Amino acid sequence: MMRATTRTTLALATLLLSLTSGDACANVPLMRWTDACFKACRPPLYSLCQEALRQAPGVAELTAYVVLAARLAKSSYDDTVGRAERMIATGSVPGDQRQAYQQCIDRYATARIGMVAVTNELINCDFANAGKELADAAAAMVACGRGLSPGTPLVAMNAADRDLTMVVSELGALLVGK
Repeated sequence: MMRATTRTTLALATLLLSLTSGDACANVPLMRWTDACFKACRPPLYSLCQEALRQAPGVAELTAYVVLAARLAKSSYDDTVGRAERMIATGSVPGDQRQAYQQCIDRYATARIGMVAVTNELINCDFANAGKELADAAAAMVACGRGLSPGTPLVAMNAADRDLTMVVSELGALLVGK
């Protein structure tokens, strides 16, 4: 996870450099990350937003914060899917949950595609599809959780990923509306 966070931080620094060197998106405000979290999220997502953006520069274009949070979500998705695949491969998943785990892996693919698309689009100041892609990612996280039996290991991971997805969605709503 540390390597993923370091890569994400470096990618954000590159993005911020481009946004402050004349390539900023039109009509996108500069703000403090603390203000972005305050405007976008209410408890308990507010604390998660602060945690996700704590490594961000104090003031940046709002787009940069959405991109950072989306990259963190994608990285978390990758970690969760890897763990779910290992649990299936090692026989750690009860037989009646194998299909639910596989369906979650498929749902995570949908969410990951959405986060990658949002990241690429926002870097290019394209806001046309971001709202739908974020909504699809959130729906995929919820759908995954519905199929899992309480107490199975993937439940907690999915809940954390769902919450992070909601943070990205709420930050994105400051750009594109709900």
